[in-house]
Amino acid sequence: MSMESENCGTVCTATSHDTTIGLVGHYLFEEGSSQFVFMAVDNGSGGAALDHSLSFFTENFVQTLASCNGLILLSGYSGDESCYYVINPLTKDSTMIPQACIKGRLVRVGLAFDGCKFEVVLVEAGSSKSNELKLHIFSSDTSQWRGHTPLNLTVPSLPEFEFQELCTPPLYSNGAIHWEIGGYLLEYKVRESHCELYELPNLFEDRSWQSTMTCRCFCESGGNVYYCYTDFDGFHIWSLLNEDDHLARLFSYDSKRFRWKLVNSVMHEVFVSKHLNFCDWEPYKITPIAYIEQAQTLYLQLPGTVISYNFDTASVGSICAYSYSGINFNCCSFFSSATSELHNAQIRRDLQANGKIELNLPIAEMEKLTL
Repeated sequence: MSMESENCGTVCTATSHDTTIGLVGHYLFEEGSSQFVFMAVDNGSGGAALDHSLSFFTENFVQTLASCNGLILLSGYSGDESCYYVINPLTKDSTMIPQACIKGRLVRVGLAFDGCKFEVVLVEAGSSKSNELKLHIFSSDTSQWRGHTPLNLTVPSLPEFEFQELCTPPLYSNGAIHWEIGGYLLEYKVRESHCELYELPNLFEDRSWQSTMTCRCFCESGGNVYYCYTDFDGFHIWSLLNEDDHLARLFSYDSKRFRWKLVNSVMHEVFVSKHLNFCDWEPYKITPIAYIEQAQTLYLQLPGTVISYNFDTASVGSICAYSYSGINFNCCSFFSSATSELHNAQIRRDLQANGKIELNLPIAEMEKLTL
């Protein structure tokens, strides 16, 4: 059945639950189909439960580009033409968005959703000499693209080719979309249509940071933006400071260039020494997914499993395992998403139980979303 819809009212509906974090697993199978599996994780007990009401399956190839307040932005195809889809997993409605007219190179894509309307934002880089940026913005209010060129803003030299799968997923928080671009944070304030560029904590002018970085993510917790990454030494979390933070605490820093404070850092040798049962793999292959400030907990993807790491106690909890016995799939990526209300008592009971769960669901039982 087709879930395509031009009615923004049905797509722009999302709910959340105060005590849980939502994690989404995206299985990409060899023949091009995808499966999206949602789970709720209790921040206190560490228990996890599948949310069958949100999970869905696509027959056509899609790539996850961003998630924002319960909506997911995918790239895919409509016939032979590439396009975007904004999906509401709660209602299974989707809006198909055609490609914008871009003459330069598309370097980043983002999604903003304020609870009523959404915007898809494309970042186009100009010539290799100027690297001038141009934004292309699709609004659900108008169902049209518009262009915007930020004043006096250029980015450092970018590589000719980037694997989109390795790019840091964007984050919408506090009214702005945040991207990692060439070792910098690009922040686009949606309402003001204003961009700022700040150095990231691991910036190296010779771009050597790319070879030492394995996985990065932006995440939000307690109204703050965090930048999490792994390198050959360990995994690290930095907090993005506002202007008041700089005036009160870090007045010696140049807030126009660097706006970060180190929150937590764990060396791989320390992690391995305490958690040998998780370390039958190369220890730096850790993907941060989400960070919960109040619980001092970082959620990490390891090969075949997702775990939680508590900085206060240095303890590890198993959240879920992912694999498909007898079925070949190219990859399984995870990202955080707003959780739905818990619809039945069984999910509430499951959340109280500690221990990992199996994400694998029979494909035949998944509701299909035909794109």
